[in-house]
Amino acid sequence: MIKKILISVVFLLLLVGGGLFFYLDSIVKSGIEVVGSSVLGTAVTVDSVSLSPLSGRGAISGLRVENPEGFESQYAFELDSILVSIDVNSVFTDAAEIESITIMQPIITYETKITSDNIRTLLDNLVEEGAVASDPEDADDAGQQMIIREFRMVGSQLNFVSALVSAPITLADIEIRDIGAESGTASAANAVRVVLQELVASILSADLPNLDVLRESVEGQMQDGVQQLEEAAGDLGGRLRNILN
Repeated sequence: MIKKILISVVFLLLLVGGGLFFYLDSIVKSGIEVVGSSVLGTAVTVDSVSLSPLSGRGAISGLRVENPEGFESQYAFELDSILVSIDVNSVFTDAAEIESITIMQPIITYETKITSDNIRTLLDNLVEEGAVASDPEDADDAGQQMIIREFRMVGSQLNFVSALVSAPITLADIEIRDIGAESGTASAANAVRVVLQELVASILSADLPNLDVLRESVEGQMQDGVQQLEEAAGDLGGRLRNILN
């Protein structure tokens, strides 16, 4: 009898544990997509989330941020591997504490135009009213607040795209500590703002294509165009000669 009771208790614990795993993963996945799309003004999607409800550690896979309207590339960010560690007890409170976020080898497309670029356009899309809340009691007005103890972006692949040239760029690793801690907490919009501002600074300090590279690219495109015209003219001349003969 006692053995049967023990087996039943273990079975129930497994069911509860499995349910916690499923619902926590689902909640985090949905939260990222809904909140991310709302604050950035463009579609944010996630393939999967695997997060332990006991340790708060896990991974987010296949996070994609679409480019804002007016840009040609499909995605601004393709983040296939994100390692996270969350204080589980804070998940259902107004101020979630994220111990660490590490983005591994993200693909970032930096598409620039004459007057703007896609990253700064995403920055402009961020809503101001949810930027900072120094008092957790204001969380209902500003959305869920958070503190991010450590944020790291390592091994980034930056694709520089402009009307004249496209080139891969080496981007330094980014590390930010205690996002939101100074003001008490930060909204999702403000946390994203801090990260994007740091990313913009890193991009602008990177070894971007200079005028000589741009000039060579334009000359190369012009030469390719001339060669294509000459080849087309040669083909047309050949066809005309065949017809006349």
